[in-house]
Amino acid sequence: MSESMELPFTGQLQRRTTSDDIVDALREAISRGHFKEGEELNQVTQARRFGVSRVPVREALRQLQAEGLVSSQAHMRTVVTGLSVDRVLEVLDLRAMLETYLLERAASRLSPSDLDELRSLCADMDAAADHQEWLTLNKSFHELLYSRSDADLTRELSRQLAVRVERYLHMRRDSGVQRTEEANAEHRRILSALERGQVDEARTELQAHIAHTRDRVIQLFEAQPVD
Repeated sequence: MSESMELPFTGQLQRRTTSDDIVDALREAISRGHFKEGEELNQVTQARRFGVSRVPVREALRQLQAEGLVSSQAHMRTVVTGLSVDRVLEVLDLRAMLETYLLERAASRLSPSDLDELRSLCADMDAAADHQEWLTLNKSFHELLYSRSDADLTRELSRQLAVRVERYLHMRRDSGVQRTEEANAEHRRILSALERGQVDEARTELQAHIAHTRDRVIQLFEAQPVD
């Protein structure tokens, strides 16, 4: 991504100066694949882009490093972290562990209106016009699925892992890893089990849902090895 290109922000940041705002904006840009693996996030350039001093940018980059999205290199350079197949698979395995735990905790607390909204999200995903819209709806589905878990730390860890996988899917979206129709059917099976009060079945369906994405990732790397 060239220094002159605009990041995918909606409107101007209007000189918001907190590092949290910058973290959110850069995290979104990284997750959407707008920065290449190994690309430098120069503090001076980012400060100019956001209209702030280097201090909040530096703080934001530290937070992104803690999340594993960037890493520090020699001479104070900060670059977007590359993704190996082993790391992607590890992330998906961790997601399966955390998200099934969250679902177990949340399932009995989901209200009828929650289930209605999950059903509506499934319909919206069926009708999604493009992959970016589908990814946004998919994120909302999973967020709502775990919203009643009362496990904020686990949810935050799960979100951080999801960002890494989402970034990967954006970067490889033209290579066949997207599987929206299959995933939509899996979402409906999870929801159906919850509607029937079958929590163990819902948990099994969720495990299978994440495992199928894992299988597609393996197929992709086998077909298109990444250095």
